[in-house]
Amino acid sequence: MFSASLAWAETSSEENIVMEKIIYTGDMLQARTPSGMSKIRSSNDAEVFSSGERYFPVMLVSTADYKALDSSFISRLFNEEGFKDNGNFGSVRDYFIASSAGQFKPTYDIYPITLPKNFSSYASDSALILPSLDILIERDDFKSRAVKYESVIPFVILHPLSREKAISYNSSLFNHQYKLQYSAKRVYSKNGYKFNSYAFVSQKAESKASSTSTNDVNMLGTFVHEFSHVIGLQDLYSNDANGYATIGPLPYDVMALGLRNGSGCYPPTFSAFEREAVGWLKPTEIVNRDTVYELRNISGMQAYAVSNPNHPDEYFLIEYRPAVGFDSKIGSSSYSGKQGKNGVMIWYIDYDFNAFFSNDPNGDVNHQRVEVRSVLSKDQESFAKFNFVNKNGKASIDGIFNVVFDGNDRVCFTVNPSRSLDKCPEKIAESSSSVASSSSETVKLPMGKMLPQMQMRVDGKKLNVEVHLEGKKNLRFYDALGNMIGSHSFEEHFASIDISGWNRPVFVQLDVNGILLLTKRVLRR
Repeated sequence: MFSASLAWAETSSEENIVMEKIIYTGDMLQARTPSGMSKIRSSNDAEVFSSGERYFPVMLVSTADYKALDSSFISRLFNEEGFKDNGNFGSVRDYFIASSAGQFKPTYDIYPITLPKNFSSYASDSALILPSLDILIERDDFKSRAVKYESVIPFVILHPLSREKAISYNSSLFNHQYKLQYSAKRVYSKNGYKFNSYAFVSQKAESKASSTSTNDVNMLGTFVHEFSHVIGLQDLYSNDANGYATIGPLPYDVMALGLRNGSGCYPPTFSAFEREAVGWLKPTEIVNRDTVYELRNISGMQAYAVSNPNHPDEYFLIEYRPAVGFDSKIGSSSYSGKQGKNGVMIWYIDYDFNAFFSNDPNGDVNHQRVEVRSVLSKDQESFAKFNFVNKNGKASIDGIFNVVFDGNDRVCFTVNPSRSLDKCPEKIAESSSSVASSSSETVKLPMGKMLPQMQMRVDGKKLNVEVHLEGKKNLRFYDALGNMIGSHSFEEHFASIDISGWNRPVFVQLDVNGILLLTKRVLRR
């Protein structure tokens, strides 16, 4: 699948960004299979390599006339924990660990590749890629690490120019994601190695094609954006007749203009929609009008949904995005046409298979399929426009009201406008046992016997939890080092969670209506 991507050109107006985009129609769609963008609600599956410890080769290409940037620097930019050079908040790896709460930990192996001809001799992306792969598979360091890669290897190729210099040779050489089965008319297969899906990205910043200084490297946001295509996400921007960005969740999403936030050094983490799409998060449907709802920072992998009862692929998502980490520059994009703000974001989603697989979910200016409808940033703000367009759907609630912010950790709200709320419910007192949270802070958790109203037991590949208390139940799962590895929320008295992937002890934290009741060590036998 070919996901065209953002390509930038400075213009006379700082509020306009030129964006190159391919929209797929007709015979282009017929050759495609539903193996990219996915949604837990739909029948599509996430890419299989978007979870766990994964390894990806990155070819750092030089040509006879253009030199690549320093390979050790590129390795740090892609892999180093807390990478700060050139004003970046972190590395590419840091970004995906943060977006997945540790569920996806990619490692990027950097392989310098020198092609013998001038750049102009390679008239297409595949013409550059195929000889690079021929060199790669003969390298001893690649052979020694190939066992870590997928059976059909997704990869990144970094050409030695800037984006605008590359397209001066060939207009198709902008930054993009594609598959060799389409660009080269075949999956690459040689010496027992197979390659298909790739990200094609410029190494260097605009107007810096000849530079060898690491100060002139391309934006972190560009590398993140293109690799996000490789794991299955589509572009969420659209453009006008002149190619300028006009619609979509422009500063809020790395798959739109958010990749330019903080001069490209602070791409915003995945939205709840994208985390759901690749299988990292399952939103909790709001069903109880009398509950005080607690919503944790998106880093805690929590979001609420308000769905169209007649069309479940149309829904709203509610997430909390404080100005911390990669999300701290949402209000400071180098695209100045529309600045964002942090707070409680209400996203509207109308998922349609064809719209997403044509790579144009937001092409209709009158009906955006992924957009931020509102951001609540002050106490007592509200949102009451849960309006659906499909099959006369009507939301089960009127809106969210009485929003109360409790620092960067959580917010609380009601869905009943007549119920007052001036502060979040008190958290349970700290005890002597502790486990680290996903934000690397230490939180105290009660350990010990369960209350009579609670039962937790392992039955084969299922963890069965029974809680005879009213209200919203939240389960959060931590590994032995305190890293959050998953979560599950439910309103009923019973939940059954698939733990077939657990091969070591996991700490299960349970709270009801925001009150922490238990942490229990669980091991699948």
